[in-house]
Amino acid sequence: MSGLWDRGCLRKVRTSELTEEERKHIFLSKFHYKIKRSGRTGKVTKCKARVVVLGNHMTQGEDYLNAFAPVPRATAGRVVMALAAGGRRTILSLDITQAFIQSEWQYLPEGNPSRIFIHPPDSVTEERGVVYKVLKPLYGILNSARALHFTLDDFMKSQGFVAAGFEDSVWVCEPNE
Repeated sequence: MSGLWDRGCLRKVRTSELTEEERKHIFLSKFHYKIKRSGRTGKVTKCKARVVVLGNHMTQGEDYLNAFAPVPRATAGRVVMALAAGGRRTILSLDITQAFIQSEWQYLPEGNPSRIFIHPPDSVTEERGVVYKVLKPLYGILNSARALHFTLDDFMKSQGFVAAGFEDSVWVCEPNE
């Protein structure tokens, strides 16, 4: 949990400070645990924990407006490979660590879903009557992937890339001559 606090993802709020309307948007959360193992030896290399919001209780129109986030199809990958090979272009890909918490609600076209609160996961000891206001997208919130897409889209465009006409989640840039 300390990593989420350090990155400004959550803020502690007393339930007595919330309006009746805001209390309708308090969701459960839990830890998702994962053990990473070495591919060759099977030895444990990392033990990870991720906070996940139980977004399956969210209501469209109240807690989120749109959960759609474009994802490239396998066909798009093959087209990009063929175009790059034929045009002697370089292909770059990236992996964003902690992707959702690197994104921002502000880039969503429909605006910030500012009324999402979570109960602390069961294993977190917190005084009674405290919930956390969610300030950044977290796993389990239905429009977090959408926020990630629009954050990434804004960044790629600021770097001179444009969305490929055939796929919204593939960006291209003309090479410098």
